Amino acid sequence: MPRHVRKIAGKFIRRWGLLPGGVPDGLGEDDQLAQRVLEGRVAVFFPDPPENLYQLRQWYAAFEALDAELGLTVILQDSRTAALVRAECALDVVIAARTRTVGTLLGDGAVRLVLYVGQANANAVALRVTQVLHVFLNHGDSDKYVSVSNQVKAFDRAFVAGPAGVDRHARALLYFDTHKRLRIVGRPQLPPHGTPGPGLTVLYAPTWEGTMSVNAYSSVVDFGYELVDALLADEDISVIYRPHPRTGASDAYFQGADQRIRALVARYGDRARTDDSVDPEASFHAAHVLIADVSAIATDWLSQRRPLITTFPAASEARVAAPARLFDDTPHIDAATAPEAARIVRESLADNSVEATMDRLSTYYLGGLTGPQAQATFVDACREAVADCEKERARLGVEA
Repeated sequence: MPRHVRKIAGKFIRRWGLLPGGVPDGLGEDDQLAQRVLEGRVAVFFPDPPENLYQLRQWYAAFEALDAELGLTVILQDSRTAALVRAECALDVVIAARTRTVGTLLGDGAVRLVLYVGQANANAVALRVTQVLHVFLNHGDSDKYVSVSNQVKAFDRAFVAGPAGVDRHARALLYFDTHKRLRIVGRPQLPPHGTPGPGLTVLYAPTWEGTMSVNAYSSVVDFGYELVDALLADEDISVIYRPHPRTGASDAYFQGADQRIRALVARYGDRARTDDSVDPEASFHAAHVLIADVSAIATDWLSQRRPLITTFPAASEARVAAPARLFDDTPHIDAATAPEAARIVRESLADNSVEATMDRLSTYYLGGLTGPQAQATFVDACREAVADCEKERARLGVEA
């Protein structure tokens, strides 16, 4: 096929949305951006299509606070993602589909700090720029085995939520100086401690199936239906089902299991609901107990200081990242005990040691920092990074 025909065909494939899953559409504003000079000191680079937007969404409020202090632009490579982000927040958004455009935006303006929230291979497009400081934020903090990747070495620094993140990197990576490369900033996106109303509400928030056997933590297929059914069999228990937004993305069996759980929940009217919202705050504040797989939502729940029950992965290949205190220090539910979920929930509520355990785990996993305090710490860490970049540029003789 001639080159010009391939180019035209590719253009229409992108515009008609016929791309494979996970591929950005590459429909940028590059021509309009040719004369654009970024005046803010911070950029967020997010190359992914909308299916991964949950990674960016949870950072909106923290980025808006950072924008007010230093100026921030979100650089995207997918027009569909851009349309959603522009509708959902007030941040400055540009779509730079070409590598050359990204390089110019980051290299010619006032940007000194570039932030990343996911482990996309396309992060390399922005990482090519040498005269800015690159910081990996990630989109959650958990004991998933894949939460620490050798990819983090490509960044100048990584921000982690608490000492658990430092220990996780120290245990997993060769030749990585955690003292120089990591900063503890808490979890700025977490809601404040809430007080649920009367009754007993259980939040069941399983993770998705993942893409590797070591990451197969989801309980949705193995015993999710049985767990929810057992909870709702107790007339005094209400249930909120909050599945991971990517549930079923890699495995149709998980999509089917998710639909079965949703249908079960729908049959119970006021006693049960499915939460597909962007922000878990309402569900966090309504629930007395969380049941979660090994995942970031389990870590985030620590901010609420209420009982947590973790599921034991059914897949024998699944690995939990050391030291995994959260997993070790909480009661478990597995396929064998799922029919007894109501009993396990009530036992956790009656356990007088829960509050002290949650306090201890919150300090370890979240650095004791949530909400406004974590947001201020995050902004300060970014301000420090910008100042450090200026010093390094001066040392190298890079023009301001």
